Amino acid sequence: MSRTRSFNSFLLAGACLATIASATAQETVDPNAPDEEARQQTIVVRGQFIPDEKRSTSEVSALIDEEDFALQGDSDAASALARVAGIATADNQFIYVRGLNERYSSALLNGSPLPSPAPLRRVAPLDLFPTSALDSVLVQKTFSPNLPGEFGGGLVDLRTKAIPDERFLTMSIDGGFNTETTLQDGLLYDGGDLDYLGFDDGTRDRPSIENGLTQEFGRQLTDDSSLLVMQEGEISPNFSLGMTAGDRFDFNEYLSMGLLGAVGYSNSWQTKEGERGLASRATVGLTPFFNQDLRSTENTVKLNGLLTAGFDILDNHEIKLTGLVSRSTDKEARIVSGVNAEDVEVRQDSLEWFERQLWTTQIQGTSYFPELMNLEVEWRGSYSEALRDAPYQLSNRYIANVQTGILELGTGPTDNVIQYSRVDDDTTDFGIDFTLPLEFGDPATCTFLCEVELKAGYSYVENDRNATSILYAIDGAGDTQLTNERVDFVYSFIFNGGSGRVVEVAGLQFPQLYVATMEIDAGYVGLDAQITPYIRAAIGGRFEDAIQAVDTREIGASLDGNTVEGVIDEEDFLPAVTITWNPIDDLQVRAGYSETITRPQFRELAPAVFVNTETDANFFGNPYLVNAAIKNYDVRGEYYFSRGQFITLGFFYKDLENPIEEILDPAETIQTTFINVPSAELYGFEVEYEQILPLNDWFGWGFFEDRDFTVKTNYTWSDSEVQARENPDDSGLNNAQFCEQFPSDCIAVNVANNLFPVRGLTPAGDRIEDGRRLQGQSEHLFNLQLGISDVEAGAEYNLLLNYVSERIRSGEVIGRRLPAIIEEPPMTLDFVYNKQFQAWGGDYEFSLNIENILGEGYEAYQEADGDRINVDVYDLGTVLSLGLKRKF
Repeated sequence: MSRTRSFNSFLLAGACLATIASATAQETVDPNAPDEEARQQTIVVRGQFIPDEKRSTSEVSALIDEEDFALQGDSDAASALARVAGIATADNQFIYVRGLNERYSSALLNGSPLPSPAPLRRVAPLDLFPTSALDSVLVQKTFSPNLPGEFGGGLVDLRTKAIPDERFLTMSIDGGFNTETTLQDGLLYDGGDLDYLGFDDGTRDRPSIENGLTQEFGRQLTDDSSLLVMQEGEISPNFSLGMTAGDRFDFNEYLSMGLLGAVGYSNSWQTKEGERGLASRATVGLTPFFNQDLRSTENTVKLNGLLTAGFDILDNHEIKLTGLVSRSTDKEARIVSGVNAEDVEVRQDSLEWFERQLWTTQIQGTSYFPELMNLEVEWRGSYSEALRDAPYQLSNRYIANVQTGILELGTGPTDNVIQYSRVDDDTTDFGIDFTLPLEFGDPATCTFLCEVELKAGYSYVENDRNATSILYAIDGAGDTQLTNERVDFVYSFIFNGGSGRVVEVAGLQFPQLYVATMEIDAGYVGLDAQITPYIRAAIGGRFEDAIQAVDTREIGASLDGNTVEGVIDEEDFLPAVTITWNPIDDLQVRAGYSETITRPQFRELAPAVFVNTETDANFFGNPYLVNAAIKNYDVRGEYYFSRGQFITLGFFYKDLENPIEEILDPAETIQTTFINVPSAELYGFEVEYEQILPLNDWFGWGFFEDRDFTVKTNYTWSDSEVQARENPDDSGLNNAQFCEQFPSDCIAVNVANNLFPVRGLTPAGDRIEDGRRLQGQSEHLFNLQLGISDVEAGAEYNLLLNYVSERIRSGEVIGRRLPAIIEEPPMTLDFVYNKQFQAWGGDYEFSLNIENILGEGYEAYQEADGDRINVDVYDLGTVLSLGLKRKF
């Protein structure tokens, strides 16, 4: 649509809302007045029209935009969303909405679903999306039929920057200092010549190996010791660069075009020093199964680019093309040392490299047809690819010599390993939506069914994934007396004249490949009706026909007899209804009910072992998982002071059937798997308050004339309970009989052979503690933002607090009486200062950010009977950043 038509529609919508949604038309007639005057009406407005998407939408939602990004100092979407009510982040990449982990959330880019480069998750990590490329982020917490049916906690729609109205150019540079990392000694390794750009130049390519001859593998491995030797050196400061530019071209009265481009680069460092361990159950209480020291340094390089072209055609049609690419590369050196479970001094050295990349191309269109009863048609098509490439993960174990106590390179079959893994994930999306507005009578006098919007649409999504993981064990270190020398010397010796061998670790327990696909055909219908001047209703339903399949295989082996497939083929109808009531003035109350689902992620269905690089824990999937079904109930009251200023109070309740939980595998030391538990419930409330208060109204001094005080705060309380019923003692049934009679209580898997798994015969009550909280659910979430803005000086000061209470990272092992792993995210206190000024003939903006002022760290632990065992504990430091932006 053209800007003229959009503006007119905006005014029309404002008038309608002012007189219908927020106002009451009351007719007052003077009986003594002339007939002509008696026929005139007086409109009494009950509230003011406040153009706010959060308010005008039928659903419970939250919106953050460019102004919020700047005030909060957030560089990516994940960190920005942590400020939203009811949202917490995990690994600085994924969001937990209302106590449900990332499995229950979805992410869209301009309305299109995204693939994921994360090997353990299907949702895209949100740290890949820089705020410099985003116009806004919408979080919808209640389901509507036009959205994907996989909707548990909420949905995030990332909206890229809009086409500009005039030419502009902005350039920025930032530098940062971390108190735990910068200019201090950290762990390093050389790598390739393009590491500083986040690209491997071929140095990490997998060496060739043919017909069992491993000398060539060893030669290529040892020719360049830069990938073998860990060093210690001074860590550089963080820095980033960015540029955004755009222009608009009006060719004639029928055709206009806008262009916008953005590029960004950042290079940051993080050193972590702390503990890593695991609990063991003693006769009474807990004892350390092992407790070791952790030290690591990670270098993260990010690159991103955005290009958007938009066309306004014949006043009533818009077409927008978007291309986005975002990369994040992590280069890490890590040492974990201490006494292991066998009471032997060990040290594990790891050198790793992970590339994550996501690119997407989209075309979107909007057409408005006045001649067809003002029908509006929106359509979209997109193709996106994501990859996670880990071409080099080297791990060497050193073990103390029993006689000398000197740490020597291990000689066991898996003491020294190198792994190459890759995940390719792509998504194709097509969708079309129709909206037909209908009006009945004069909006000023209508008292029933004044306005109705009929909605319908169709979408098709296909998501495909190919994941490989090849592990090699380096054997032969025991044939040399150099085991206490540098690892490159040892490898050079054993592969050049020694008996060094490279053994591929594969077979039934370590299948190397899984391929997965999911196809969803969906259609929906609905209506959004202004039933009375006080009541609005949105009612509809979505039908989804979906098939999801995961094949797990060995690379190069015959498919006969060694392929296992996890398949879920289901049809679902998902209803939704929301009622909005305007009882008085600028107060509105919403109530909603919906039914949604959550599907197992690809990785959770693949019975192959994979390593979580964040925790070094092993995962394996469960091909017998089923979809989780969710019933959602919401009530929220909202009172608006002005645009973007409000107070809200909301209550929510979710009834989950067959939710998926991650548990520690009872048969392994540090390994987790996934099961469906019979049911769970989640409930809570959230309150938000945002208001701008002119300081001059408080003090009346001239000094405060152009200064405003901003308060933004939100608090969410929630609780949950997992129902994991145990086999009744008086039932007379053994486990097999019980699971046959109550299959929903026994949706688990007992993997004795990863390529030939069998359905588990253990009730969920024997795997999960009945009545405990859901994984990832925190009882308390709290955000506070206090700001002062000086309009005349162009300065803004903001103090931001974020608190997330403890939550379950992975579940317990009932059979071994081991408690769940609990994590405590750091409470962060940040300060952000922005100052606009003019100098050297241009407009500038200076920024000062101080992150994690309190210096809080990360903690994960197991606790029982008064004993606490640290699982992961490390410091994060305080980060000081300075930035300068030039606007042309």
